[in-house]
Amino acid sequence: MKARKIVMFALCIVMSLSLFASGVSEGTFALDTFEKNREYLSQYFGIEYSGDTVSLADFATALSIVTGTEAAEPATEEGIINLVVAATGFDELAKTYSPEKAAARLEKYGVTGSSDPQYAAAALDSGVLSVSDVNGLIGSDTLSAEEAASLLMAVANATGKGRNYIGFAGEADIQAKIENVFKNVGLYSNEELDDIGALLVQTGASTGYNLKRESDNARFLDSLTLRYGHDTKDHVKQLVALLVSEDINALIQIEPKTSIYEYLLDWGPVPEPTPTYRVEQYSEDLYLVYATEFDLELEFDTIEDLERFDAVVNQYSKKNDANQAEGSGVNLILGAWWQPLYSARFNPDESAYTEIVDNVLYSSDGAYSIHPYTTVENSDALIATEEDLSDDGYVFADHRFVNNAFYRYLTGTDYQ
Repeated sequence: MKARKIVMFALCIVMSLSLFASGVSEGTFALDTFEKNREYLSQYFGIEYSGDTVSLADFATALSIVTGTEAAEPATEEGIINLVVAATGFDELAKTYSPEKAAARLEKYGVTGSSDPQYAAAALDSGVLSVSDVNGLIGSDTLSAEEAASLLMAVANATGKGRNYIGFAGEADIQAKIENVFKNVGLYSNEELDDIGALLVQTGASTGYNLKRESDNARFLDSLTLRYGHDTKDHVKQLVALLVSEDINALIQIEPKTSIYEYLLDWGPVPEPTPTYRVEQYSEDLYLVYATEFDLELEFDTIEDLERFDAVVNQYSKKNDANQAEGSGVNLILGAWWQPLYSARFNPDESAYTEIVDNVLYSSDGAYSIHPYTTVENSDALIATEEDLSDDGYVFADHRFVNNAFYRYLTGTDYQ
């Protein structure tokens, strides 16, 4: 009997440690906060919340903006549950609940007092709303701005209009998730933009560009996000683990892209194509490389974590003359570059980042875009060329702040 108690005690300790570890690795990222929700709604939907409360009419208007479908003003705060269920595509599900089933489901969640248990149960079972969301609306006579922002983000997330990410750096299974993403990464193209991009290279307007898909867009908060470019899966796996080792957590999205640039015959015979690399002859004297690369989008939990990223990369993931000298004793992660590439839409540190322009040209249907980088001084000329070459595409000057090493590469001033 005593031995059994010892075993049970040990199992309890193991379970407790497991839960504790899970809480440390996965619970340190504050995603659903009023500050972040409010900023997200402002950035992506133009919805502004400055007061303490939100009227039911204003909430319905905001919901219409998020979903793109007109929402009627609810009669009560609890009526918002019905609106949310319908807006996220679970209206028919809610109507399948019998009174007995709805009551049983709410009892399981510990929810009482609902005047429309079918919809409350459907909101919970679908995962669209949390128990605290539902309880906060039942019997309430006011809707706080914080509640409204959280509810609108729940709708955005459930309808694919919120953040697009694979996980957190600190999640126990993040490496498996990264592996799964790269199982489906390969070359892709867009005929409309391929022709324009080739002309940009042929005329010397640009030395190369990236082709990206809008469906991969992370839709992260600009104020907390860095975009990190690379071409090696194992590098990003080590980089993510490196962040964890430095107690930095971030949301992660991998945006595959096709990198296009001129192939010089001085490099040797044109290699055989692979699923991630090929060389095509565009004209008599122009060969273009099409290579699979990716942007690792990182939305950091705090601005302090984002600001630390530059120092971490420079210490562990950037080659230079000193750490590459024989006998330096410096160890870097796999795939470290001489000129790493990462940028933000604001300047995290004036001593570490320099402004450039991503001269984005979207396809006429908005599904694809090309991204040639230039210095600020050369942007207007490149944009004018893009506009001349494109009949229906949309050109956008995306001002970004890139790490100094890449800026030196872009301007040809230094190799490190």
